[in-house]
Amino acid sequence: MPRYNPFRPGKIVAPGMFAGRLRELEQLDRILFQIKSGNSHHFLIHGERGIGKSSLLFSVQCVARGDFPALDGTTYRFLVVSLELEPTDSYYDIVRKIGGELNRTVRAANQVFHLASAAWEFLKRWEVMGVKYSSDATETKGHELLNELASDIERVVSNTDGAVDGVLFLIDEADKPPATSGLGELTKVLSERLTKRGCERFGLGLAGLSAVVETMRQSHESAPRIFDHFVLEPLLPPERIEVVDKGLDQANAKNSVRTEASGNAKEMIADLSEGYPNFIQEFAYCAFDRDSNNYIDIRDVLSGAVGEGGAFEQLGFKYFQGLYFEQIYSESYRKVLKAMAPAMLDDSEGWVTKQQIREQVNLPETTLSNAIHALKSRNIIVPKTGSRGIYRLPSRAFAVWVTGVERAEKKAG
Repeated sequence: MPRYNPFRPGKIVAPGMFAGRLRELEQLDRILFQIKSGNSHHFLIHGERGIGKSSLLFSVQCVARGDFPALDGTTYRFLVVSLELEPTDSYYDIVRKIGGELNRTVRAANQVFHLASAAWEFLKRWEVMGVKYSSDATETKGHELLNELASDIERVVSNTDGAVDGVLFLIDEADKPPATSGLGELTKVLSERLTKRGCERFGLGLAGLSAVVETMRQSHESAPRIFDHFVLEPLLPPERIEVVDKGLDQANAKNSVRTEASGNAKEMIADLSEGYPNFIQEFAYCAFDRDSNNYIDIRDVLSGAVGEGGAFEQLGFKYFQGLYFEQIYSESYRKVLKAMAPAMLDDSEGWVTKQQIREQVNLPETTLSNAIHALKSRNIIVPKTGSRGIYRLPSRAFAVWVTGVERAEKKAG
């Protein structure tokens, strides 16, 4: 019989299924309290792909809106403006998106917070979702457009005093636009203008890949300094198992027949994932799907992990298609990657020398040199600047995937 599968690979995890990140949640709760108290604060969540940035940002959104209480039991009532950026977004596009989403959020909040609709006529010049600005953007200088946005935010914060705790802007996928989009300058200037106007019940929260820090710095040297930084690391082993347990609890609340999992099966999911939340969801989803007797064991985990349509293949397509599936044509390339992966797992830098690779692979010297050159030219391995013959993989998540495929296949026999 079909069963509800509670695990959500590649999707944002709802707060009720959220596990770990206790330190980050406590700090973010304190930031919300500071904004409510009239001390504007801004934060930036960054880390590798699949590490849980969007889920953490969504958790903040739910707490700020009052959907769930904070860890200390406080229930907040923020006006939350949430948006995502795209690679094609320009400076104007970002300002329009913020203004448009502010307009939509305020109007939707009228019924919730009993705000007077007539008070928001000034926001009409921002069309819904920020798709289009009423004046000709090509004739409007960037700082003038931003100044209008700052004025509107100030008026919203002032008009909602007593009705809401403050206004919080949450921007996901902040790494996508290039440095030329000016996101760093925009956030820096906007925060300063609002502070100078005495608008302190205002906060910015951004999330993106680690490269977002340098991208924003290129736009404005001091932009990263206005944010409290949250660098997400993989979940700890007990937190990984907590993710699985929460999923099973949700499944058992919806399905007519209970599903259990052995301790060894949970530990294998935790081990294969190396603590990456989206990896945990993928392995757990596939194990749950392969289970046929409502008791997930090691065989179900391995069956769901390897082979056609399994978790490793799904993760490869979702996260590493350009690195592994499309650009690697030779077994020698894969041997080099497998030799390099352990260094990335043991050390945050993960640098290895050609000599170390040579000692791990059984390849003729010419074949090894050609493989390294091909991988480097395809940006699948990263050379160390200023050092000859030293390389690393592009991310720890990629190293987890490379080593995990081989480990799971060996265990599956």
